[in-house]
Amino acid sequence: MICRILFILLINAYTTLAEESPRATMKKGLRAYQSGAYTNAVKSLKKTVLTYPDLGHYNLGNAYFKQHAFKEAATHFQEALRSTELPLQADAYYNRGNALMAQTTQLTGPEEIVTAAQLAFEAMEQFEFSLRLESDKMDAKQNYERAAQLRLSLEFKRGKWLFDRAEKSLQETQAKQAREHYQQAQQQFEKILTVIDPIHPEATRLLSRTNERLAMLAQAITDAQTDLTQALRLIQDYQYLLAANILVRESAGRTYAFDIQPELKTSYEQTLQKNQHIITIVTDLLKEVNTAK
Repeated sequence: MICRILFILLINAYTTLAEESPRATMKKGLRAYQSGAYTNAVKSLKKTVLTYPDLGHYNLGNAYFKQHAFKEAATHFQEALRSTELPLQADAYYNRGNALMAQTTQLTGPEEIVTAAQLAFEAMEQFEFSLRLESDKMDAKQNYERAAQLRLSLEFKRGKWLFDRAEKSLQETQAKQAREHYQQAQQQFEKILTVIDPIHPEATRLLSRTNERLAMLAQAITDAQTDLTQALRLIQDYQYLLAANILVRESAGRTYAFDIQPELKTSYEQTLQKNQHIITIVTDLLKEVNTAK
């Protein structure tokens, strides 16, 4: 990932010219760049962009890149694209792609993966634009492939992170949160398989597992709703103990259902409370019958 340099030709062109600002300032900035004094280079080159907007922004972008100020570098390479010179445009596209890719190395947090993936995608576009202008540039072709692989890696990394968060939430019986993460993971893996790589093996495997988890949670809700309906019918038939056994039954699926739909849990509790007095009487009577036997 090496930025293309144009400023050496610029120095040679200026050496025969009078030492006056901003030309002298441009020379000063480029010499500072060559010597590795990038802070001084930036300071001088900033003064040249009004007079020499194309080369000024381009060289300033290179200086910022050397300082690892990749966002600023990308901004100045973007400004250099205003040039009508196609070779300069091609190099500005190429260098901007490098600056965008370099920004991804500064985004290391899980919450920053989306931004990093978008930057990688934008870098792909920049290398593609550069190749449209200079189709024989092998470095642009290679960096396009690197950006594509980086984007795929980041997109999968986000999907895997969402899936792992969902699994952790489910273990902690935070089913509602788990379902949200599973749904986001599902969208991410589908995006990879639809848009980027239709045969990505890990995305295919995790999408299948994600769909299974979502189906399980949906079934848990359906089962809990069915059980409540059955209990209400039993109560109508005066089969209070059978209804009570259904209502107080514990299972992982019901715990998940209650977390996803708290109103369902409330319905269970209200049904028990409403019929608790009768259930207690029936229970006591059965105990007396059993004792008499």
